[in-house]
Amino acid sequence: MPVRVRCAPSPTGYLHIGVTRTALFNFLHARHNQGRFLLRIEDTDKERSREEYTRSIQEGFAWVGIHSDEPPIFQSQRQEYYQSLFNQLLSEGKAYRCDCSKERLEELRASQSARGLTPQYDGHCRERTDVSPAGSVIRLKTPHEGTVALQDSIYGEFTFNNADCDDYVIAKSDGTPTYQFAVVADDHAQGVTLVIRGNDLFPSTHRQILLYQAFGWDVPGFAHLPMILGADKQKLSKRHGATSLLAYRAMGYLPQAMCNYLVRLGWAYGDQEVFQMDEMIEKFTIDSIGKSPAVFNPDKLLWLNGEHIRLLGISELTEAWLDHLDHLDEDQVYLEAAPGTSQPVRVPDLAALRNPSHRDWVELLVGACQGRSSTLVQLTDHALPFLIRDIQYDAKAVAKVLNAEARIPLTEILGWVQKHNPLPDENRIHEFLDNLAKSLDIGLGKVAQPVRVAVTGRTVSPPINTTLLILEKSQGHGILAERLQKALLLIPKAE
Repeated sequence: MPVRVRCAPSPTGYLHIGVTRTALFNFLHARHNQGRFLLRIEDTDKERSREEYTRSIQEGFAWVGIHSDEPPIFQSQRQEYYQSLFNQLLSEGKAYRCDCSKERLEELRASQSARGLTPQYDGHCRERTDVSPAGSVIRLKTPHEGTVALQDSIYGEFTFNNADCDDYVIAKSDGTPTYQFAVVADDHAQGVTLVIRGNDLFPSTHRQILLYQAFGWDVPGFAHLPMILGADKQKLSKRHGATSLLAYRAMGYLPQAMCNYLVRLGWAYGDQEVFQMDEMIEKFTIDSIGKSPAVFNPDKLLWLNGEHIRLLGISELTEAWLDHLDHLDEDQVYLEAAPGTSQPVRVPDLAALRNPSHRDWVELLVGACQGRSSTLVQLTDHALPFLIRDIQYDAKAVAKVLNAEARIPLTEILGWVQKHNPLPDENRIHEFLDNLAKSLDIGLGKVAQPVRVAVTGRTVSPPINTTLLILEKSQGHGILAERLQKALLLIPKAE
């Protein structure tokens, strides 16, 4: 039988990384077995479902490369289908209407709890025929004897006692289906062969199998994934940091790194840590999923993202960086005043960075920042002195580096820069700086570091010869003399 799996998120919040991991495991299982991966939006909660959350789901899956093989279905558009199934169960005597009041149900639960019993519906309306459809719910008439067997693909064999399952609600008083009903109805309609989902949904499995049996449908296989926990071993939540998938895009993570990290939360292939998508598809099997909860480690994710950044070719990384900048909100970009005005402009200037005539220096810049960047946000920060006209000088760097000893090398370099327009290549720049250090009988660092602070405002940058060359290409030759002169003015005058 062809493999058909699905992910069925509810648009009641932004796409969670836990849901993304579930989707990824389904997607990999489908691709590994030449099957089909399906997306279903479970939007029956009218009060909490929002269009922005649906967009978050679709945009998030698209970002990490998880694509449905068929058009997604929306439960909110399937009421006619559900109603036909309700009618079928009612006509066959396998379900019934119930008009028990909220007060009666609360009293029943309280009474059962006081006697040490598990609260269950007592079947008060099970044999009634006088219940009006208006305002009533529909309950499944479950068997109260016998057992149900489950062979979970991850956790093994389980047996459920039917006496533990009451006549649960399958249709709300407004006629809409409950989760338990809709998920079974749609998994059957979509031909799902294996339900891969978080083990927080394991308690629902017994009820859902009973519904399959009531309809006489084939029961799919089940594979319940271990939970994702925070460092404190509690269920992952916002208190552990970002949980929305697209928040990680804004934080500068690569989609391939996110998939790599999420697949390792419960699945392993020997000691291998770094995977590309095609490797995951080739090697992923349900049998390799562990039973123990996985702990979300932001430091490990950061490390892995850095590894993926360094694996990319310069052209690929440049495109990834520009796409990242393109998705930033206005409150996430750097702003500075436009020349001669007080009007703020967006930095980096995407139009300029995407200009084909600038591609050489943009790739040179990205390549120079690649080795020290673990996220695309870090890459942007490292690149910032090359992208803005007026830099801010780090006060500690100025105090430590721009001292009296720096005056002579900076003055010499200023004169050399003014004579060489444009600058020679990186090797000749390095040769000049090295010869200058020797002539002054000081180490190269005593030359390079003052220049670095002078032209970037920082103590850390790409190699100084590369730094000078990128600055000239990005801001024009005049920027070098401009910043060197400004730095000389920051050096305290001799008393």
